[in-house]
Amino acid sequence: MPEPSGSPKRSLLQRILIEGRKHWDHDGYDHDSRARFLRSIQCKTPELGQRVYASKNEERTFCNTCKSPACPSCGHWSTVQWQRERWCAIPEGPCRVITLTMPNTLWPLFASNPRLCCKLAEIAARVIVSYARTHRGVEIGVMPILHTFNGKLEFNSHVHALATVRDMQTLASQNASNVFFDRNRLMGSWKRLIIALLRAALESACLDSRMDRDDVERLLQYEEIRTWNVHVQAFDGKEHFLRYAGRYVRRPPIAERRIVAISDGLVRFWYKDKRRRQLETIMCTVEEFIDRWAKHVPKRYRHSVRYFGLLGPRRWSQVAAAAFALIGEKQRPRPNRLPWPISVERLSGRNPLLDYRGKRMKFVRHLPPAAGLVR
Repeated sequence: MPEPSGSPKRSLLQRILIEGRKHWDHDGYDHDSRARFLRSIQCKTPELGQRVYASKNEERTFCNTCKSPACPSCGHWSTVQWQRERWCAIPEGPCRVITLTMPNTLWPLFASNPRLCCKLAEIAARVIVSYARTHRGVEIGVMPILHTFNGKLEFNSHVHALATVRDMQTLASQNASNVFFDRNRLMGSWKRLIIALLRAALESACLDSRMDRDDVERLLQYEEIRTWNVHVQAFDGKEHFLRYAGRYVRRPPIAERRIVAISDGLVRFWYKDKRRRQLETIMCTVEEFIDRWAKHVPKRYRHSVRYFGLLGPRRWSQVAAAAFALIGEKQRPRPNRLPWPISVERLSGRNPLLDYRGKRMKFVRHLPPAAGLVR
């Protein structure tokens, strides 16, 4: 979404990146995090190029935006578009939001092994789909989302999943039944597969860990007999999950309203302590804050949202029309992306492409990125 040229107003997260740029802007830092941080601080500046619009009365230049998940502004608009698309694609009806967690002793193992961490969403979906198929004899759709951070920006790997609960065979009848999810059975399957994943990586010498092999095996044996937490929440529709999940799939891992102050190389931000049920404040250096943030930057070409069961891409294209017809809901086409002038007008109340006389300006030309600024 282009913005008027000139000195851009920097967000708090951009200010943190600029202040700590020497820490992350070098070849030794994580490549994906560095690329997204760099795009974020270039957002709405001539470094990414510009567009010129003009009318008979006025000419304006707008800087391009970065489209980076590390940018609060671009992340917001990307979230809005994703929510609009999912709202039209998924039929209305009762659903379950299932949260599958793991003990905190296993978090460092997945933090040090991103390839294993990427498998968590798929494992969660397989557990839920297999449970419904095996124990209830129905086919359901699952949309799992991997969540890797907590309020303190520490690595905390768990999965939130939206699961449809209506039996396709009884949707049109008056006695339509919902799928009941036994969280103890879900927990058992989830725990067994996670332990098997880690143990297979350990036996093949592919597990990166500071602990030696025997210590890891003892840890897995201990966690194998513990009870893990699995939460199942019932909702009448998809709205709650789409609003909740939208905070994780496209935006930075922390909202700017939580940042209290940035001064003297330190960052202060608050989080909600769920055990004490009160707000707590954390202080850390700019470099430490950036390192915590970098752990949750999505890797390039990695999907933040995946779909399984009836919601799988191939399967859903075959059953979508029937699913909407059975519940008596009209299937809606995928919404077009909102033009950036309309998005700005909805946010600010003013159309940026209207000149001072109220006449609409038209696109004239592109301006290349500013010479000497692109890296």
